[in-house]
Amino acid sequence: MKYWFLEDLSRLSKEKEEIENLYSKADWLQEIEWILESELTLIARIKAHGHIYEVKLSYHAYFPSTPPTVTPLDKEINWSEHQYFSGTLCLEWGPDNWHPSITGAQMLESAYKLIYSENPYGNNKQKEIIPSRHFLTQGQELRNKYFRFYAGQELLEYLTKLQRNEVFNIYYTFLIENRTVVFHVLEIRTTEDVLWTNIEFPAHLKPEEPDVGIVINTNLAKEKIKTIKTLSEIEKLYKWQFFEELTSAKFVILLDNTGNPHALFGFLENKELSVVSLIFDKRDKKRLPSPLETLKNKKVGIVALGSLGSKVSISLGRMGVEHFYIVDDDLFMSGNIERHILDWKSIGSHKVDAIKSQLLSLSSRMKVQVSRTNISGQEATSALDSVLLSLGKCDLILDATANPKVFNYLSAVSTTNNIPMVWGEIFAGGIGGLIARSRPELDPDPLTMRALLNGYTQRLPEFKYNSKSEPYLAELDENQVMIASDADVSVIASHISRFATDSLVEGADSIFPYSMYLIGMSNSWIFEAPFDTHPINTSALMEKENFISPTEEEERVKEFLQSLLEKKK
Repeated sequence: MKYWFLEDLSRLSKEKEEIENLYSKADWLQEIEWILESELTLIARIKAHGHIYEVKLSYHAYFPSTPPTVTPLDKEINWSEHQYFSGTLCLEWGPDNWHPSITGAQMLESAYKLIYSENPYGNNKQKEIIPSRHFLTQGQELRNKYFRFYAGQELLEYLTKLQRNEVFNIYYTFLIENRTVVFHVLEIRTTEDVLWTNIEFPAHLKPEEPDVGIVINTNLAKEKIKTIKTLSEIEKLYKWQFFEELTSAKFVILLDNTGNPHALFGFLENKELSVVSLIFDKRDKKRLPSPLETLKNKKVGIVALGSLGSKVSISLGRMGVEHFYIVDDDLFMSGNIERHILDWKSIGSHKVDAIKSQLLSLSSRMKVQVSRTNISGQEATSALDSVLLSLGKCDLILDATANPKVFNYLSAVSTTNNIPMVWGEIFAGGIGGLIARSRPELDPDPLTMRALLNGYTQRLPEFKYNSKSEPYLAELDENQVMIASDADVSVIASHISRFATDSLVEGADSIFPYSMYLIGMSNSWIFEAPFDTHPINTSALMEKENFISPTEEEERVKEFLQSLLEKKK
């Protein structure tokens, strides 16, 4: 580790000189002592209103690029509202406005101004309220608060409309994640009716029997509410009759006379309630481009939820798709973690079930059907037919298998039902990848496009595998190795997701001039560098298809089918 005071002796000399000058002139600076701990430190005694305050000025490793800190010598002492949880005083200079020209002496002067004005050890007549030079974000304020109440915009608006001084029941739950307990209101009720329902909260996260609490829109000032510690104190102010008893976890929301909510929580009857920090969510939720709003009415069928398919499925869910039919028979194993969107919590689960859980957690409106069928494996014919029929009811089919046999089945479904089909794969060693799509009446059918790709690649230089790379294919058996990084897979998955949404949005011109691309991620094979892209023109094939006239045999077959339909009538 480098020490600034050994490498910048001139700055060390300046710091020492400035502080000694301050010590000689300022009668409030009583004593100073330089010490060397893990970093250069100054212990100082500041006198204000007859009281002594011992502080520690610490020069950190990256000084003077970063500011020193001033804290009480006793880490347990809290002097001011302008003091962080770590004990550091919030002074005139901090990380947001620091400049290397500022010295430790100036930081001591700033500490004295704060202590003298607020007078922590003095009487109230000598104390002043010092305005903050900046405001903390919610994240900064809550980083040491482990009990939190999430209040969305719709809930906040409804709470303020509740009749004054009336008691209402709330159904609620809490989620424990990442060392935090977050409370969510699910419903607001009277004895007869449900007044408000949280339609945003994912259904599969709701417990079968939610906890029961109370909410009161009071006429109390926030200072009065802050003095309330138990349920008994609330009962003395407001008489209520529950249509359902409060559960053992006591959760109370009190709105003050300005409409701001305050949350309290406790486990035991008439024991002190703890304050629950509020998370206000008043931001505009519209973050998707307007054309993507139509995706909520589309259903996407995805076959194979490996590293590629899993990323695409979650991406499409975040982009607005709310209906999925996902197919995969595979289990999630520890060896999948390097590239898959799932993690250790899903080890041993079927991939479709774990991905379904993630999709359902994105939106309360999400609907996900799953199948654990192996389309190219040994299955009952009825099972295969059922999967293909279900895929035929989707608005788009996505093949993430890189399996020719599966591709043939999905191509038949796409062509028969006039459904767009999107597919992609990653090439050996993650050198690049393929994305392609076939849209009815706009592109050749998938089999024709695959034949075009095969003919195109046969004219290209042969790619020779070395000992460090293997073809990246679908996991057809346990011995195949998939060589590509998570970043490689993510690149192709993102392109496929954009291809899919572009194919689903109605009434908009496509942003893609081609329907098949080879995308490079390294200097290898035909790719000269990352981002080197080779589009493959399929429009000529489409023109040929449009001029094909029905043969005599096709006409005879049509007549045969028509006779069967007439007979059925």
